[in-house]
Amino acid sequence: MSNEHSEIESLRRTIEQLSDQIIRSKEQEERILGQFSEMNNELVTLQRLLSKNNASLEAARSEAVAANESKSSFIAVISHDFRTPLNGILGMAELLQMSPLTDEQQKSVSVIQEAARMLLKLIQDLLDLSKLEAGQMRLEIAEVNLESIFKTILRLLEPKVRKNGNQLSLDYDPRICTVLEGDSTRITQVLMNLIQNANKFTTEGAVRIRAALVKECEAYQHIRFEVEDTGIGIAEEDQKTLFQPYTQTERGRSKEYEGTGLGLSICRSLVTLMNGQIGVLSQEEQGSTFWFEIPLGKTEHSKASSEDDENHSQESQDRTEIPVPVSILLADDNVINRQVVLMQLKKLGITQVDSISNGEEAVAAFLSKKYSLILMDNMMPVMDGLEATRKIRAMEQDEMRHPVPVIAMTGNVMDGEKDKCIAAGMNDFIGKPFTLETLNNMIQKWQHSSESKEVLNMAIVSEIVELSSEGDSTLLGMLLNMYRDETPGKIEVLRRHIVSGNHVAAAESAHDLKSGSLSLGIEYLSTLFAKIEQLAKEGQSMKAEPLLDALLPAYKEACSALEEVNNNK
Repeated sequence: MSNEHSEIESLRRTIEQLSDQIIRSKEQEERILGQFSEMNNELVTLQRLLSKNNASLEAARSEAVAANESKSSFIAVISHDFRTPLNGILGMAELLQMSPLTDEQQKSVSVIQEAARMLLKLIQDLLDLSKLEAGQMRLEIAEVNLESIFKTILRLLEPKVRKNGNQLSLDYDPRICTVLEGDSTRITQVLMNLIQNANKFTTEGAVRIRAALVKECEAYQHIRFEVEDTGIGIAEEDQKTLFQPYTQTERGRSKEYEGTGLGLSICRSLVTLMNGQIGVLSQEEQGSTFWFEIPLGKTEHSKASSEDDENHSQESQDRTEIPVPVSILLADDNVINRQVVLMQLKKLGITQVDSISNGEEAVAAFLSKKYSLILMDNMMPVMDGLEATRKIRAMEQDEMRHPVPVIAMTGNVMDGEKDKCIAAGMNDFIGKPFTLETLNNMIQKWQHSSESKEVLNMAIVSEIVELSSEGDSTLLGMLLNMYRDETPGKIEVLRRHIVSGNHVAAAESAHDLKSGSLSLGIEYLSTLFAKIEQLAKEGQSMKAEPLLDALLPAYKEACSALEEVNNNK
C-alpha cells in the first residue's frame, strides 16, 4: 500500500511539474506573440512611413525635373530673345563699318561693336554656366586638327594682342598627331578664354602659347596646353578661389579689367568634361601661366599632312563670288533682323529675296515660287520654322521635287537645338548673331545643292526596267540592293580621303562612285561625285569638303526614287 502511495505521489509531482512547464510555455508563447505583434505593428508603421517618404521623394523628383525643364526652356527663350536684337546691332554695325566714314565715325562704330561683343560674351558665359550646372553640356567628339585651331585663334586674336603692345607666340610640339579626336569647339573656347585673359592683364609684354605631348598610349595622346603672360600676376590667396563662379581677384574687379568672373569657372568645367585637369602658376607682378591637360583620341588620319589645312584656311579668308541669279526666301518674325539680313544679302550681291514673317507664309511662298535657298528662323508665330520645314519636305517628297536647302537661323544655341533642326529636315544651322562672312560661307556651302538637277535620268532607268521585263523581273531591285550595300561605305572612304588631303585616292573613289551611280541612272548624285573627282585631280581636295554634307542626303533621295520606280514597274 505504501508503494502505491509513493507512486501516486510521484505521479502527482510529475503532473504538477508538467502543468507548470505547460503554463510557463504558454506564458512565454503569449509574450512572444505580444512581441511579434508589437514588431508587426512597428513594421506596418515603418512601411507606411516608407510609402509616404517614397511619395514625397517622387513628388520632389518630379518637381525637380519640371523645374529643370522650365529652366532649360527659359534659357532657350532668353538666348533667342537676346541674340536676335544683338544680331541687328552687330549686323548693322558691320555694314556701317564698310561704308565711307570719318575717323571719328569709325571709332564710334568700333565702340558699338566692342560693346555688343562684350554683351554677347556675357550672355554666352551665363548660358554655358547654366548648361554646365544643369548637366546639359555635351561634348561633340569629332576629328581635331590642333594646328588648324591655333592658326584660327592666332588670326583672330593677334590684332587685339598687338593693340595692347604685346607679342604673341606659339610653341607647338611636332610629335602631336596631325588629326586627333575630341571636341574642337570646347578646346577652342578654353584656349580663347585663357589667351584673352592673358592679354587683358598684360601690356607691353608677351603672351606665349605652348602645346606639348606629355604622355602617349596606343589609343590616346595626352596634350598639355599652356598660356603664359608677363602681366600683373595673381596673389597666392586669390589663386585658391580663382576657378569658382563669379570670383575675381581684387585687381581684376577694377574698371580697368572688366569681366564677369565666369570665364575660368567655365574653363574648369569644360576641361573636367573632357577628362582633363586645369591649373595656374603665378606670382604677383611676375606674370601667370595657366595650363590644362586633356587626352585626345588617335585616328587613322593621324599622319595626314597639315599643308592642305593651311591652304584651306587661307582660301576661306577670301570671299567667293556667289553665282547669279540666286533667289532666297527669308523667314523671320523680327522686322529688325529681316532688315539686317536683307542688307547683308544685298552686300553679297543677292537682290532676289522674298521676306516673310512666319512659317505659314513660308510654306505658301514655297508653293508659289522656286527658291535656291531658304533662311528660316526657328521661333516664329502662327507656325514655327521646324513645322514649316516639315511641311515643305513632305510636299517635296509627294511631288518628287529636288529638296531646296533650308538653313536654320536662331538665337537658341543650346545643345540639342541643331539636332532638332536636322530632324525637322533642315540642312544646316546658323546661330545669331552672325557676321557677313558667316552668312556668305553658309550660302556658298549650300548653293551647289540648289542647282536644277534631276534626281534620276529616267531614260537609263527605263532601259533597266525594259531589260527586267525581257528576262529577270527583279533586275532593278537587285541592282538597287547592291548599290545600297556598297555606296554608304564608299562615301565614308571618300570623305576620309578628302579630309586627309589624299588627292589621288579621293579622285579614284569619286570616279568609282560616279560610274556606279551613272549606271543606275542616278543623275544628281553623279554630278556631285564628278565635281569632287575634278577638284581632287586638280590637287584641291579641301575645296570639295562643302560637297560632302550633300552626298548622303542625295544618295538617300536617289534610292527612294529608284525604290518607287521599282515598286510601280
